[in-house]
Amino acid sequence: MYGWAKGLCDWGSIIPQNPKPSFEFMSTKIKEIGLKGDLETVSLADLLQLISTSGKTGMLSVFRPKGSVSGEIQKREIYFQKGHIIYATSLGSEDRLLGNLILRKRKISKADLDRALSLQKISNKRLGEVLFEMGVLSKEKVVEYLKNQIEEIVYNLFGWTSGEFVFLEEKLPPAGQVTTRINTVNMVMEGTRKVDEWNRIQRFLPAGDVVLKVAADPKIKSNRLSLSLDDLQTLLLVNGERTFPEILELSSIGEFLAAKALYNLLDLGLVEEGEKKRIQRSEKEEERLLFEMIIRLYAFAYQTIEKIASQKLGEGAKKILGNSLHLQKISYPILDSLVSSQDFLDFGNLKSAITRIPKQIRFHKLMDGLNALLREFLKSVSLTLGGNLTKQVITQIKKESTQIIAQEREIAKRYELEEELFRTLKQI
Repeated sequence: MYGWAKGLCDWGSIIPQNPKPSFEFMSTKIKEIGLKGDLETVSLADLLQLISTSGKTGMLSVFRPKGSVSGEIQKREIYFQKGHIIYATSLGSEDRLLGNLILRKRKISKADLDRALSLQKISNKRLGEVLFEMGVLSKEKVVEYLKNQIEEIVYNLFGWTSGEFVFLEEKLPPAGQVTTRINTVNMVMEGTRKVDEWNRIQRFLPAGDVVLKVAADPKIKSNRLSLSLDDLQTLLLVNGERTFPEILELSSIGEFLAAKALYNLLDLGLVEEGEKKRIQRSEKEEERLLFEMIIRLYAFAYQTIEKIASQKLGEGAKKILGNSLHLQKISYPILDSLVSSQDFLDFGNLKSAITRIPKQIRFHKLMDGLNALLREFLKSVSLTLGGNLTKQVITQIKKESTQIIAQEREIAKRYELEEELFRTLKQI
């Protein structure tokens, strides 16, 4: 089992991670922490699989800064019982999510939903319970839609490439909450499939600083125009002032479905790109975002190589890759800041090392060093394990890089980060 998984199996331990500013509520003392860590270190799929195979009962809380619109925190909570998912929430918006989901399925009217939401606020009961008491939905339908809601919350989490997580053992949903039972492994498989679809969609969506607007003269590409309720709800958020990330953030149907709807609207010709939105960023701030993105890209690439190689070679993989790192440090001093850790390589000192390089050449020095190390790692894998496994590693790196780059697509495009990374991968 590779490095990070050893740490995870000790449920009292903390996953090693690079120093980062903690979110404010993390300073609160939490009792009975099973584990905590970072999605940049451990993927959601690996985390869910571990909880499932360990048969754990408790709550997994995942959170990250919300973004530019509100400056708040995004938070998702997933509850497990003996490794099965039984409930999930989305920072207090689960009733809104459930209501929109039922409305999209055309099982209740908008008037019934509005009345139920009003009663829910007065009674402090869950929306599903209120709809059942109103006689609008049967108990079975409430459970069915609750399951759909949980799936949407979890599937949207698969699109997160960053964020922190905490698992609290034995913590259960609020008393009286209706729960269900979902096979976690099946959700991981479906979530992984949705990530592939998300990656495909992201390639065709506009840059994050481009305003989207309703087309004044739609060039409809089909004789029969068919819009889903998701498409219509997303279209209402397109006002000529909001960008693609801002629309996703405001959407009540979740990021994945909103992105899919925007893709459909753009493809149909109903929505088009407008002017670039001026984002006030200092040169220093842009440089910080650039280097953070580069570090995330290559940290993931190196960890993917180590993870897959370790599955075949065990601890011998780290020794082989460690020798490669030692050789590259001789030619590229910037790599001296990379040190071995339980998580294979610690990038914590790299940011400060970058600042010691003259500003005019620091980007090129960093990229030269990281690309040289990536080439050397891939060559080591190819020589040891063969070309087929190397192709598997490269495919995985390409998939994840699309998500990381999409978060600051304009900066990535300006510095040709994706092209630079893919050129290196093609050289093997």
